[in-house]
Amino acid sequence: MLNQTVVLLDGTGTSDADLSPVSDMLMNELHSSGATVQNYSLRDIKMGSCVGCFGCWIKTPGVCLETDSGREIAQAVVQSDVTILLTPITFGGYSAEIKKSQDRWIPLILPDFGIYHGEVHHLPRYSHYPRLVGIGIQRQPNDQEATLFKVLVGRNALNFHAPTYAADAVLSTDAPEKIRQQLQTVLARNDALPVGEAVTSLMSPPETAITTAPAMDTPGRALLIIGSPKVKSPSTSGVLGGYVLQQLKQRGWEIESLTLKGNLLKGKGQTEFLAAVDRANLILLAFPLYIDSLPFLMMKSLEVMAEHLSAHSQENPKRLFAIANNGFPEAHHNAPALAICQRFAIDTGMVWLGSLAMGAGEALFGGHPIEATQQTGQLPIKHVIQALDIASVALANGQTVPPDAAKLIAKTPIPLMPSSIWRWLFTKVAKQHWRQGAAKNQVSDAELFAQPYAQVGNAKGQS
Repeated sequence: MLNQTVVLLDGTGTSDADLSPVSDMLMNELHSSGATVQNYSLRDIKMGSCVGCFGCWIKTPGVCLETDSGREIAQAVVQSDVTILLTPITFGGYSAEIKKSQDRWIPLILPDFGIYHGEVHHLPRYSHYPRLVGIGIQRQPNDQEATLFKVLVGRNALNFHAPTYAADAVLSTDAPEKIRQQLQTVLARNDALPVGEAVTSLMSPPETAITTAPAMDTPGRALLIIGSPKVKSPSTSGVLGGYVLQQLKQRGWEIESLTLKGNLLKGKGQTEFLAAVDRANLILLAFPLYIDSLPFLMMKSLEVMAEHLSAHSQENPKRLFAIANNGFPEAHHNAPALAICQRFAIDTGMVWLGSLAMGAGEALFGGHPIEATQQTGQLPIKHVIQALDIASVALANGQTVPPDAAKLIAKTPIPLMPSSIWRWLFTKVAKQHWRQGAAKNQVSDAELFAQPYAQVGNAKGQS
């Protein structure tokens, strides 16, 4: 790594002092290799989280509207030779600290789509992207979460056009020499991108999964947690989750709904949030896919809930169900995020009732209520309603959502249309959508392709 610029994003938190030896060893390896290191200790950096406005695509192309450290870090990342994500493995994913920073990377790619490795992904904005390395730290070995973490890093590498990538999980209690050898290996190794079965298999429940949930007294109380950062306009996540919640209400369930905001996960807001969690027998998570995973606030809410539940024993285990939607024509992009939700359920002693993964969320709904979407004649959504109805019946009875529901909601929305034609149509319509949005902001087609960080600027860090 001689003469290379390395950006290290340290996602350890204030309670992770026991993991600092791994961070120290990594820094020693990087410095001894001759690399120039920009080290960002994210817990010490104040930055806002992505709010899903897409201004970085259609108002100030390539630059986030928020003028804080999140913008600076994104610039440093794309101008680096290697970007390293150092994080406690959190339910198989990144810590919330990493997610807050990573969600701000969206300006680094274009809104337009192309086909890569047989899947639809965003086009690159730049000709140069850094190699991506993910180093996850575990306190106890967990092979399933380690594998999920590696898949997630690989999906990030694919979406951000990294020329190469590698990921590994290290055990903080291992001997220093073993950890050092692992670090040396992952810094030099090139891993194969996770596509096909490596991703779609995450959508299928493991053979050991419980297919019939243990009995519970129904109806109970359901809490919907909406993880969309959009707070100024309705979200597709809210539409999907709200539909299921109303179906439960019609079957006699008490219901409650919360949309995540920053003040809901600290101080008085957090107290009220956790009280709502305690009241619920069933928790529904509804969120959009952000950088192959859960949005920052949803990931933070899982951390907050896990800490609370570990300190307060539950007489009866809560049940968990999740709905994820994304902006790609294929539903399987949601797989790592929903696998993280499942690992959260397992780690906290919840009963996992399954999940639904939907592609083309904004194209199908755009935040409009299901009834309004049907009336406006947008893309057909009958299969979505059928899937939600099947899921609602199962959830109302305290049972696992049948696989048929997941297959229904993930299917191509236009009957009899081959998936290849659907993907082509989706990318064409999406391209027109972004051009129209840009035109409303007096942004030309050429300006959409701006490369504000193509020249080395004054990205700052601490080494």
